[in-house]
Parts: sequence; structure tokens; C-alpha cells
Amino acid sequence: MRAVSSWFGLPLVVVLVLAAAPGPAHADGKMFVPRDYKGSLEERAQEAIIIFHGSEQAGGATEDVILKVHVAGQATSFAWVIPFPTQPKIAKEDARLFQELFDYVETRRGQTMKKGKSDGALGAARPSAEAKAVDVLSRKVVGSYDTAVVRENVAGALNQWLAAEGFQPAPEGDDVVGFYRKKGYVFACIKVSAAELAKDKKVDLHPLRFSFKTGGRDGVFYPMKLTGLQSEPFDVNLYVFYGAWLNDRLNKFGYVHRGFRLHFRDWDSPACKPNAGKAWSAPQTDPYLKSMASRLPAITRLFQRLHPGERYYLTNLRAHRLVPEEVRAWSDDLWLFPYYVNRRFVPFDARPGGPASASWPNLRASAEDSAPGRRLSTPLAVLAGVVGLSAVAAVVGFAVGRRRGEPFGRAPRVPAGVEPDASAASDDEQEETE
Repeated sequence: MRAVSSWFGLPLVVVLVLAAAPGPAHADGKMFVPRDYKGSLEERAQEAIIIFHGSEQAGGATEDVILKVHVAGQATSFAWVIPFPTQPKIAKEDARLFQELFDYVETRRGQTMKKGKSDGALGAARPSAEAKAVDVLSRKVVGSYDTAVVRENVAGALNQWLAAEGFQPAPEGDDVVGFYRKKGYVFACIKVSAAELAKDKKVDLHPLRFSFKTGGRDGVFYPMKLTGLQSEPFDVNLYVFYGAWLNDRLNKFGYVHRGFRLHFRDWDSPACKPNAGKAWSAPQTDPYLKSMASRLPAITRLFQRLHPGERYYLTNLRAHRLVPEEVRAWSDDLWLFPYYVNRRFVPFDARPGGPASASWPNLRASAEDSAPGRRLSTPLAVLAGVVGLSAVAAVVGFAVGRRRGEPFGRAPRVPAGVEPDASAASDDEQEETE
């Protein structure tokens, strides 16, 4: 392992799951500027694509997070730090992915409007007597970035390293960095050099993909607490690919309780196989995607390269004007969970000892024994879209599963056959129904 000092004062970037559309968006990250820089530098927009694979075994879940950053300021280089549960692999990706997904979502929403419808826990790392204050776990050049993945073993060491590398430390963030250190998290660090940053102008930097294990089995990880160190309110836009819908408001584990709202999600049309997801690696063969397959070349190549043959539902989530101080005060980062039919079921990763347990410290033990629930049949899902998915699912979900002969504890699946008005309600329409 090379000495830290040989990295020549390059900025750091630590990444994780988030996504955004063509507007300001931020996630768990903090920009660090050179020591002699007197201006301000903050994230203007982050666009992210999240591909999540759950696991039947604790610690087996994985994520791919593709992140594109927009910043504004007057620095020629900067450091960006974002935490991960485990050491990520870093690779370059195509910026066209984000434009294609934005166009896809807005086209789908436009079609909907025309129809008159809307829609094993991670343990804290214990450094040995020989452990360095900051361990450099990996270092490589990825596209126009110099990247490093590091772990802080001693309080304040990450700030000291930033200072040694020529960047302003953030001593006021020791509590947040310490939160991640105690959980055994790592920081993916990326040097951005020769970036032409002009005041009040956006600079697009090519996307990076971070592939890592979440340390759990059913929770989609999206770090945000470090973003609480900045001064201005921020937006977040996430494109999440998963084999099921995500819990919105069924219970306290839904994303609405963190200030996120549904912007769009795929649904099953009558021509679709219920609960089967969409063939994003071969959209021309999928009854739901084929009409738009020619408009998704970069997305198609991405899934052909990373996850050929896997099937997903796309969910687009957004949060507006999040207050940094309030996000910093969260007991944990953002965790997204599947749409479990049984509203009393406690997600595996939220249970005591799970990687997301800090957000729900007072869970009742009896709720942990609840079964996830069954998949909804098409007729039931249509009914659920009319009278309320959560209420119908809680009463009838078990009977549907028994009729189909599905076993107890079946992995969560998306409700099948739900019409667009139940799956793709706009922000304004959701406000009217709440």
C-alpha cells in the first residue's frame, strides 16, 4: 500500500445511491475545496441511478449506484466525500443514461395524463494496534478522476488527511464522520482535476458507477447525513431499479416519512406477466417497454453488460428543498424497502442489529415474526388501486397467497396489473389524495 502522502493533494469523493433529474439535487456528500480557496463550492445537482438486488441471506444484498454530479463555484479542483457500507468498485459510465431515463419517465407520465389517469448487521470496525489513522483500501484512475477508497480508524483522521492533501478540512463534521466510522463504513474518494468551475454555472462531470454490498438483505441504501454539512437546501431525484415496488406509505418504513414523493413507477399492463418486472436488457421483447425500446440504447447496453436477463421495475422518487440541518440530525441515512403486502411486517434490515436499525430503535419484537405477505393477483391489484393498496392487501393478501399455493415468507413482489392511476400519480395528485 502506498503512503497517503503520495496522492498529491487530490480531492476525495465518497459515493452512494442517489438520483436526480435535470434540476438541483443533492445526496450524501460534502464538497471540500483547496485550502487557499476563499469562495463557496456546493453541489448544484446529483443525478443517480440505483440498481438493487436483495438477498435471502443476511449481508448478501448488492447495489450499483451510478452518480453524475453538477457543481458550481470558483475552484479548479475539489474533494467530495461520501460513505459506503462496504468497499465499492468504481467504473466510468455514460452520461446519456440520465437523459434517456428522464425522457422515459416524462413520456410515460405524459401518456398517463392523456388517458386521464395518474397514477446480518454490519459490525463497527475495530482498528488493530497497528492500524493506520486512515487506511487507503484502493486507488485507481477512472476516466477523468483519480479515485481512492479509505477508512477512518481514528477520530479526526479523515480531516487531517484532507488537510495533508491540500484541501480544507471540515472539523464541524466530526460528529457525522464519526457516525460512519463507528458503523465501519468506508469513504470513496475521487479527485477532480482541471474542472472549469465558474460561479453560478453548472459543470457536468462524467458519471461514475459504484458497486457494493449493502451489508443487509432487503434495504436500499442511500446515504444523506453528510450532505447536512452544507448550507443551502437541496433536492434529490432517485431512479431506483428493483424487482418489486418500494414501500411508499404502507407503514412507518415508507419513503414518504423521509420527505420523498413518488414521481413515477412502472406498472403491469394486461399484456404483462404479473409481478415479473420488465426486461430492461431486452426492451424490444417486453410488452411494456417495446414501444420505447429504440429510445433507450444506453440503458439497454448498461443492463446487457451488468445484469443481462434480470428484470426490474423502475421507481422515480424525488425530494424537494430538504433542510441540511434537519438531514444531519437524522438518526441514520435513507433506507428504502420493498412493498411488503403485510403492513405489520418489519423489513429484515430494520430489525434490531440490522444495518438500518438505527432509524427505528424502538421496534416491538413481536412484529418481527410477521410474514411478509403474498403477491397480489391482477384483479386484486386493480381493486387495490381504486380503494387503496394498503388496506386491501392487509385483508386479502394472505388468502390470495394460499389460493396460489405460495409458501410463507415469499420474497416481496410488486402488486400486479395495477393501472397507471394507482402507480404513477403526480405530486399534486398525491397531495389531493392524502
